[in-house]
Amino acid sequence: LQGLQKLLTESVRFLAPYEVRQGQEAVARLQGDLAARRQQLQPKKKFAFRALKKEAA
Repeated sequence: LQGLQKLLTESVRFLAPYEVRQGQEAVARLQGDLAARRQQLQPKKKFAFRALKKEAA
């Protein structure tokens, strides 16, 4: 994804403004999809009660 963004940045001189904007929107959409997928696949935090330790007398 970073390589694609770098390629787009380097190609700004050769592309028409419309194509640059379309490329930037596509990269932004891919980054959003990637972030959503990472969050979806991240394991959920487990909730657990802490055990109360009794002091030995």
